[in-house]
Amino acid sequence: MNIRVTTQTQTAAAMANLQRQSSALAKFQQQLSSGQRVVLPSDDPAAFPALTLARVNSDRLATYAQTVSDATTVLNTGVSALQEVNDTLVRAKQLALEGANATTEGAAAGYEALAAEVDGLIDRAVRAANVEVDGQRLFGGTAAGTTPFRAVTDAQGNVTGVAYDGTADRSRVLIGPGQTVDTRYAGSAVFQRPGADVFQALIQLRDDLRNTTLTQSQKAAALNGRVAGLDAAREAVSEATAEQASALAQLEAVQARVADLKLTADIRIGEVGATDFAEAVVKLKEQETVFQAALAVSANILQPSLLDFIR
Repeated sequence: MNIRVTTQTQTAAAMANLQRQSSALAKFQQQLSSGQRVVLPSDDPAAFPALTLARVNSDRLATYAQTVSDATTVLNTGVSALQEVNDTLVRAKQLALEGANATTEGAAAGYEALAAEVDGLIDRAVRAANVEVDGQRLFGGTAAGTTPFRAVTDAQGNVTGVAYDGTADRSRVLIGPGQTVDTRYAGSAVFQRPGADVFQALIQLRDDLRNTTLTQSQKAAALNGRVAGLDAAREAVSEATAEQASALAQLEAVQARVADLKLTADIRIGEVGATDFAEAVVKLKEQETVFQAALAVSANILQPSLLDFIR
């Protein structure tokens, strides 16, 4: 039996061959433009699983690196705020000693000036304790969206107390497999410890400075007595500062380790899935030659004859 190959069959075969050659050419062009040799499993079935694993590791490490960076920013800001409160307490102690050693002459006006400065120190301490990064408070525990400290005032606008509206639990983040670091502290445990309350120490100092019922010697004794409360509050703040500084040192070490591991993962991605440009250029040239030859053959096959027009 004779099998007749029609012009339509020849045309279809030629077009299919051109499509295959064009796709192969586009593949090498894509490899050169993107720098990626393996994109789909069909590009290299043997290498694709290893490439996928390396990409997953790289993405996971990138997430850790970003978390470490964010945590570092938060803790650096926290340490700065704690230092601000520490400086506030140092100045308050100086004012207490200055008031305790004041002379009788002009004492009333001098005490009021010192009390007014302490009022400013109270406001300064509250602002520092309410510090935030990107709208998230640092000393509200897990309630980062809530302003942790709220000043309570009397009818004259004087601060009589400071209420804590945060939580008692710290907020922590994951910086590595099974490894966390505390970033947002419970402010009540830092600034309002029993016997070491920053705000009460400042408020009591100011009230003693304004207390007109005390004799000179009584006022001196009261102000000297406030020094111990200021020192205790400062010690509590210093402990939190030291803890956060230690966490920052830990983050620095983790950041270096994560960067090394991510570099290793990225190198692996390059080894498995990146384009070998020299090889790709050679294959591209070869494929261009094949494609041009296919075009020439197809042109000869598809040339119309007189018989085609007669039909």
